[in-house]
Amino acid sequence: MIKLKIAVILFLLVHIAHAETFDFKTDSTSYLIGQQAKFKLSYEGKEDFSWPMIKDTLSKDLEIIECSNIDTIAPGKYEQSIYITAWDSGYFVIPPIISGNTQTAPSLIRFNSVPVNPQEDIKPIKKQMNTPWIFAESKKLIFTVLIILIVIGGASAITFYQLKKRNRKTEAIIPARPLMEVLWERYHALAESKIWETGQEKEFQSELSLILRSFLEFKHKIKALEETTGNITTQLNSLGLDRKFRDEVSHILNFSDMVKFAKQKGVFSQHERAINALKEILESHQEEIG
Repeated sequence: MIKLKIAVILFLLVHIAHAETFDFKTDSTSYLIGQQAKFKLSYEGKEDFSWPMIKDTLSKDLEIIECSNIDTIAPGKYEQSIYITAWDSGYFVIPPIISGNTQTAPSLIRFNSVPVNPQEDIKPIKKQMNTPWIFAESKKLIFTVLIILIVIGGASAITFYQLKKRNRKTEAIIPARPLMEVLWERYHALAESKIWETGQEKEFQSELSLILRSFLEFKHKIKALEETTGNITTQLNSLGLDRKFRDEVSHILNFSDMVKFAKQKGVFSQHERAINALKEILESHQEEIG
């Protein structure tokens, strides 16, 4: 009989040692609307207990405001503080919190309306608090604005490039005029002007000299526009060109220099001879390519 009692006691002790307690309790059961009720979710039992996932509501009337971190008191003993509230008055049932085969007991809580004294004066609305600007609060907006600006900038750049490319394609390509065509045009304009007859001998000889020098650079590939008459003559001699041609060029350039530097004006016949000699030189090139 004694052995049976001992066995029963040992069984009860083992059962108590392995018993689980899972509670969801608060210090009070009555709160005002919007007031946060602090509940403590606690468990004591197995070390491998799976802590339940707490959502943002307990029911359609009870909203979870905040959950603290899970506090390990000892192996197999855990606690967590959970703050809930309601935005309507009345009694509300706190449903069981379930984890596996273990659950808390349901309970009842009441939220009361805020008492109003009709005798008191209506108080003014409080001013907004001035809080310091925090980057973390605005970084999402800042990043969004930056992304929008980058997208707009990229789209504008692409559009500008495409329009520029399109305009470039539509621009008429004007081929460069042949140099000889330009030189002949300048020659005819100079010959028809006869400005040497109106006291513009320098202007006439300057243009005549430029036409001849441009022709020499084009035809014989020498430096002539910025060179002295002596240097041009030396270059022509080195090419072994016809003596008559070299003498004609040298005579035109020397006479032109004398007029340009006011050493003499020359008579009409000298200017006419110079323009005719230039024509023969230009025509000689036409005969070669013709």
